[in-house]
Amino acid sequence: KTISLIRLKGKKEKKEELKKIKEKIKGILVLSSATANPRSFRIKLFRELLGFEVGMPTFYLRNIVDAYTEKDELISYLKRFGKGGLLFLPSDKGKESIFKISEILKNNGINALSYEELNEENLEKYRKGEIDILIGIASFRNPLARGFDLPEVCRYAIFYGVPKIVISLKFEENLSHLLWALSSVRAFIVKKFPQYSNKINNWLLQLKKYQYLTADFINQKENLKRKIFALREEISQFFLKKEIIDFLKTLKEITLRYREEGYLMVVSDVTGYLQASGRVSRMYAGGITKGFSLIIVDDKIAFNHLKKKIRWFSDEINFLPLVELDLEKIFLEINEDRKKIKEFLFKKIPEEKKDILKPILIIVESPNKAKTIANFFGKPIRRRIGEYDIYETAMEDRYLMITASFGHILDLATEGGYYGVILNNEIIPIYQPIEGKEEIINTLKKSALEAEQVLIATDPDTEGEKIGWDIKQLLTPYIKNIQRMEFHEVTKRAIVKAIREPRDFDLNLIKAQILRRISDRWVGFEFSQFLHKAFLNPTLSAGRVQTPVLGWIIEREKESKQKIYQILVNIEKNNKRLRLNFSFEDYQNAQNFFKDLKEVVIEKIGEREEIENPPPPYRTDTMLKDASDFLSLPLPKTMELAQTLFELGYITYHRTDSLRVSDLGINIAKEFIKEEFGEEYFHKRIWEEGGAHECIRPTKILEPEELSSMLLSGQIEGLKKEHLRLYEMIFKRFIASQMRPVKVKVFDYLVKALDKEEKISLKTEILESGWEKMIKLEIYPLMAGQYDVEKKKELRKRPKKYPYTYGELVWEMKTKGIGRPSTYAPIIEKLLERKYVKEIKGFLLPTELGKKVYSYLKTIEEMKNFLSEEFTRQLEALMDKVETGAADYQKILYDLYHHLKKIKSF
Repeated sequence: KTISLIRLKGKKEKKEELKKIKEKIKGILVLSSATANPRSFRIKLFRELLGFEVGMPTFYLRNIVDAYTEKDELISYLKRFGKGGLLFLPSDKGKESIFKISEILKNNGINALSYEELNEENLEKYRKGEIDILIGIASFRNPLARGFDLPEVCRYAIFYGVPKIVISLKFEENLSHLLWALSSVRAFIVKKFPQYSNKINNWLLQLKKYQYLTADFINQKENLKRKIFALREEISQFFLKKEIIDFLKTLKEITLRYREEGYLMVVSDVTGYLQASGRVSRMYAGGITKGFSLIIVDDKIAFNHLKKKIRWFSDEINFLPLVELDLEKIFLEINEDRKKIKEFLFKKIPEEKKDILKPILIIVESPNKAKTIANFFGKPIRRRIGEYDIYETAMEDRYLMITASFGHILDLATEGGYYGVILNNEIIPIYQPIEGKEEIINTLKKSALEAEQVLIATDPDTEGEKIGWDIKQLLTPYIKNIQRMEFHEVTKRAIVKAIREPRDFDLNLIKAQILRRISDRWVGFEFSQFLHKAFLNPTLSAGRVQTPVLGWIIEREKESKQKIYQILVNIEKNNKRLRLNFSFEDYQNAQNFFKDLKEVVIEKIGEREEIENPPPPYRTDTMLKDASDFLSLPLPKTMELAQTLFELGYITYHRTDSLRVSDLGINIAKEFIKEEFGEEYFHKRIWEEGGAHECIRPTKILEPEELSSMLLSGQIEGLKKEHLRLYEMIFKRFIASQMRPVKVKVFDYLVKALDKEEKISLKTEILESGWEKMIKLEIYPLMAGQYDVEKKKELRKRPKKYPYTYGELVWEMKTKGIGRPSTYAPIIEKLLERKYVKEIKGFLLPTELGKKVYSYLKTIEEMKNFLSEEFTRQLEALMDKVETGAADYQKILYDLYHHLKKIKSF
């Protein structure tokens, strides 16, 4: 311990020394590097000494028309598009093919040059137009694809063949290629052979760890060398299994080639394509230049793989058929951009237009979301103002500074007026900074001084509107241009749209939140005073919404003490189990029935065809219920997982009571269904009309196994197994909601057991498949017959009603109109925190303290109205009216105040 303390002291002294060095640093340091992913330990010096972290480029900050054709008319395209072109050949054609193509082009009057011949003289010739085309390899490592930057000249790129990675199934190539190949096929294999899932996942985790190690480094470490050799050998033996080879041959996205030395697997090189095509769309002072990219498809399977896997990097890249494009218009826009760049370069821009990059401060609620948004535009620069991070990046003509408020920064004061509210001719709430938020407020003020505009991007609900409004009031003395930025999914497309289309604050939403907060404060504080006196315990409290919910939990526990008796009978046929149950109120009757029951007769009494429609997509209450019922997730955990999925851009906003599906959502489902099952399976459903909010759905075409592959391979971070399980549930439910109905054959049966008869209906056959391909339907064989159940019966005692689960309680709140999507979780969390309720094996049960508190509050006649479901439901309905401007929040609060005054005098 002494040594640890000495070390801590040493660290503190070093921090002080570092602080003194930082104070001496003056001036500006400008850095520029072509390094795509700086990993040197020395880059941390920038953070420690200068307070920022090095940013990195993004492959998909681009303004490119991506086209494809299957016509091999290379000469014609090059002559038509003209100078300023780049020609990329796939790596599987080899370096020697560059010289062959170069000769062919020269013989056809096109002056072309290989990337190996590039020098200052030839670059100048290309810039002047004396060289028409430069030729390179479509690979992340090729100099023409990564370090080449002539935005005023480069207009288009042609890929003479799909960019590919060809890897031997002996897996002798570099580890990063092996990682990409394995992650590309993982989703296919684990869906077909789930028994291999853990094995492949483990390989990916190991490869992710080793991918950046050079061959020289590996060869110097004998133990490491043996480990990697064994890993390669194990993966190779797996892929050479007949069942795996045969399966890979059936895929539409992977090509297997057989050579004398063995099998080769061909997958697209997505990073190669993005890096190479990115040469024709570059950032300059006026924004991002427009460019054109054309793939001449030589391998349809590799092209399918490219189209699908490019979604891992961006969901905005769509390949369009060349024949459908207006090339004249596209190149007119491209040429106009090059003209502007030359004007900048040669200083022909008027003085008033020179300051083009407009600094904008964007304030979100969480640092996770701030980082996600900043990453849409490249790896951002990160610097600190005070104790908080600011992420900086560029978007066209805007310089974005993105930071987080960490939720509410102001709350009602606890002193002054009536529990923090002045009542005069009007109601005036007194707000003060939340304890511990002073530093973040200072950071926001300092950041605002650097901006020309502030966009407040808190969550799109009443809470978010109020948080944003508070921030606006605090920043108005420092900057006047403050607007609201609203989005319902964290995707680049949604963020760019929200930045371009800010709005004013919605005062009705703010009034509704003030009404909710003040009513909660007044009722809660007033009730709590009674509890403090009655129980001599100042920590006890009661809430407007929590108290009636506590009453439900207590009542349900009472009901759970009433028992019934069930005889369970399991009938199995063709590996399918049918469970029958016969219930009795009286134990003796149940015992007699159980003893006498020897056989069950099932008679078929009819059959019919039925159309089964899919369930709707999720909203907050149904998501919480299913996560509780099927994933055994507690409600707070589900909301935490959904919050992360939302902030990282995988699902839409998760606090919603809407089932509406937007056009974008419908297109996502349509594309996935068309690819996976065929267009005939798609059945468009909006589910609900109107409103800004929509259902909870995936934000892109990314099936769960692909998301898992991305996580395992290191393409993404920040998710765990529980996130993937919840995402899978949301994804499948949403896709199913947009699929055609299922036509099924249903058999009706009469079940006879002693003197009991019961009718049941079972689905026996799918006549026309549909949404059941995403969500399983139970199908039973023909169950008619006589069954000996002597050894297949069981007598059980169980509660007449079980205590509430998380999911059932949320469903009850939704059904009875108490609480809202943003409050379901906090209501239950508060009951648990106050120890009024406890969770046992997924059930919510009242504690003795909870029972005493509720019982006491119910004895006070004047309080009964405030504790009732009806009062809470009516107040929630009035809040909804305030949100739309249909009710006056001041009048509602005055009415509430006058009612509470009567209790206070009591």
